[in-house]
Amino acid sequence: MRSIKDKRGITLVELIVVLAILAAVLIPSLIGYIDKAKQRAVIAEARDVWTASQAALSECYAMYPESFAASCKFKSTIGGVQMTRLGRISNGALHALQKNSNEAGTSSRRIAGQVLAYLDSADKNAGPRYTFGSGNIPTGNTRPSNYFTTEPKSTDVIIQIFHTADGRMVALNFGKNGYMVTMVRDQETTCVRDGNCLPS
Repeated sequence: MRSIKDKRGITLVELIVVLAILAAVLIPSLIGYIDKAKQRAVIAEARDVWTASQAALSECYAMYPESFAASCKFKSTIGGVQMTRLGRISNGALHALQKNSNEAGTSSRRIAGQVLAYLDSADKNAGPRYTFGSGNIPTGNTRPSNYFTTEPKSTDVIIQIFHTADGRMVALNFGKNGYMVTMVRDQETTCVRDGNCLPS
């Protein structure tokens, strides 16, 4: 018969080793899942911005079609294609209109005003869904890490919208929480940690 002294349990050192191995295996997986969940959330918000932007473009084009040609003066390489005569709306116009809604006049400002309204962000003092940091205009080198010079608020975003002279969305950049989403009509959406804006 065996004595009680022969029965041996797991030691504290063995338990710590097992826990360390489990942590080494599980933590990277959990971090990967968390990162993917954040990406999906930012992409979902970008889709909302695309929809609101297209609605604003359609509405403004229906009311002021003649004003679009004058504001479509930008060019960019989008989806590997050099495009010209594009309209562009970005943080500069969105920020200015959020601070002073009386600045609407050109088609770009009208569209920007409608985008703000559709995104529940028209009044900076009324708890807007989105704010635009300092209101600087993004460039092709703009990334979330170099756009926000201070710690961004939870509402701070980068938005850059490209559209045609006939009021159709071409592309959208949406930067939030350190991610940059790029949506191009008829192409797959990309979401890159600290990715660049499209050039203009």
